[in-house]
Amino acid sequence: MAPRQIIECDFAVIGAGMAGIVAAIAAARRGLKVCLVHDRPVLGGNASEEVRMWIRGASDHFPLYREGGILEELALDNARYNPDMTYPLWSMVLYNKVTAEPNITLLLNTVCLDAECREGRIVQISTFCLTSYERLCVRAAYFADCSGDSILAEATGADFTRGREEAAQYDESLGKAVRDGCTMGNSLLLQAVETDAPVTFIPPPFAKKFSEKDFRYRLNTDARMGFISNNYWWIELGGERDTLRDARDIHAELLATVYGVWDFVKNSGKFDAENWDLHFVGALPAKRETRRYLGDYVLSQRDIDEGTHFDDEVAYGGWTMDDHSPFGFRGREKPNIFHPIPAPYAIPWRCLYSRNVSNLAFAGRNISVTHLALSSTRVMATCAMLGQAVGTVVSFALPRGLTLREAGAYAVQWKQMLRDDDCYLLRTPRRTFLAPEHIRTNASREQLHILFNGVERALKESDSPAVFPLHSPLEFTFESVYARKIRILFDSDIASSERRDRELKMYPMRCHVPKNRERVHVPSALIQKYTLSVLTERGWEIAEQAQDNFSRLRYVDIGRRIRGIRLVGEGCRETGNTLRLFSLDIIP
Repeated sequence: MAPRQIIECDFAVIGAGMAGIVAAIAAARRGLKVCLVHDRPVLGGNASEEVRMWIRGASDHFPLYREGGILEELALDNARYNPDMTYPLWSMVLYNKVTAEPNITLLLNTVCLDAECREGRIVQISTFCLTSYERLCVRAAYFADCSGDSILAEATGADFTRGREEAAQYDESLGKAVRDGCTMGNSLLLQAVETDAPVTFIPPPFAKKFSEKDFRYRLNTDARMGFISNNYWWIELGGERDTLRDARDIHAELLATVYGVWDFVKNSGKFDAENWDLHFVGALPAKRETRRYLGDYVLSQRDIDEGTHFDDEVAYGGWTMDDHSPFGFRGREKPNIFHPIPAPYAIPWRCLYSRNVSNLAFAGRNISVTHLALSSTRVMATCAMLGQAVGTVVSFALPRGLTLREAGAYAVQWKQMLRDDDCYLLRTPRRTFLAPEHIRTNASREQLHILFNGVERALKESDSPAVFPLHSPLEFTFESVYARKIRILFDSDIASSERRDRELKMYPMRCHVPKNRERVHVPSALIQKYTLSVLTERGWEIAEQAQDNFSRLRYVDIGRRIRGIRLVGEGCRETGNTLRLFSLDIIP
């Protein structure tokens, strides 16, 4: 069947989980025409309302290293538009963020069927839309597989691997004695809602029957309300099989398991679950591991343990090595083992592109890592940052005609692009355009150090945000320069050892839905009202007045020569009473 439509673009992204969404937005904002292809009706992948796996990242173990960039935008948008943290509104937040970008063509319910390659590069992919029953052909200069399943691997001949490596292959102390094909399994989640009256549950005939011994290491049967604080990630199966090819059979067994688990919670007498009703069962399982591409570098347990330095660092991880038993709920051992890591670690660009298909990148749980490294890099906050890296580097490579491998030689440039967009990197401070020695200002020496040191988060006390009284202008004047944009980075309390409880509520990650649930608010540290002015030949002119700001990073279009910047904080949220600022700079 010939395609009914041919879509020409610069960058095609397959898969709109957190990695794919962020990759598409990052590239679109830097001028690329992007086609985002997703096989489901809603965005978000494992974090979508169909699956409801939690977004986790480095800050769960290292609170100062919460991921920034577009992911932080989404978290703040969610706090603003979705204070009850419901999944339908989370879907709206994701959909709004993607469709707000005019450079993105979004294809929902669209399956990637095949790819055409010539001379070691992808020319086009063929897709099928499940709602319009039409074939679509997508042609692009670069492709990113953010599907998690490495959909393009077989179609393109891109090198990939699966399973657990033997220890000697990458010198991993936690590796297997003999390589095997086992992976982490698939999980099907459930959620319950609290009601005003008792609710009965009659299990369907296909539901499995379980006893208390089946829940060792999983449910605390000694706590009458212990079922509420559990998100049931351990309803996991299939790791000893092929989690991709055997997905249908695994799904069927997971369904029988989910309803059997809820039957135990409701009817075993172990829990006070009388007033709780089954509210949600996942539409499809969350996959942790299928196939991993092979890039120019394979990140290993040793890199994570030793904190290997990479000149081409594009992101960082910090989730512990969280290795799940392939037997999942069938096994009687602990469902997972946490292998602690000493510190956040860098992930290099060489792990994010194919070693033998020159224009194929990838981001998410399918990057070039060992099984053990994957047990840390697979979490979705990390995947989102990998997506932003891919979108940014592709936007750098396109106008220069570079392959993805060649783009690695320009890491100094694109790392600064990532830092401009509030993506923290472990060993790469942001270079500012303005410099303290070239401006006249009313800021103190300490405030200037914070605004121009390139750290842009409070990793230690000396990096805390610069604080200014409300209605008191911060003013810079300097020799006339061309300013394409002005960049403002406010404090959203992104790096705080006190933030852990609140940060878990920035995404819809409640286990269940109690009647008196706590609402979420935009961080009080974030300035709500401000006025930005620029000094031109005609004097001070207002460039932007914000009345309801809920963004950490603001770019304000200027497009002319200026001789000064003035920023006045005029109102905060909740108990805040100061303008808290990490950076005020020019993008030339």
